[in-house]
Amino acid sequence: MIKHKKLIFAGMLLALLPLSPANAYVDPGSGILLMQGLIALIGGAVVFFKNPIASIKALIARRPKK
Repeated sequence: MIKHKKLIFAGMLLALLPLSPANAYVDPGSGILLMQGLIALIGGAVVFFKNPIASIKALIARRPKK
């Protein structure tokens, strides 16, 4: 199982490495799009993790004390 994980990780790493130089131009609009995606990712993670944590806290608060 661990060998499979290492193999998958190595394959993903190899896929992300550029094999030849990329002569590409990144305009400011692409940077803003990337920033917007990052902000959306962070906001989505906050909302996703806030709701389960609030639910667990409410469940603990409703529990009768002994």
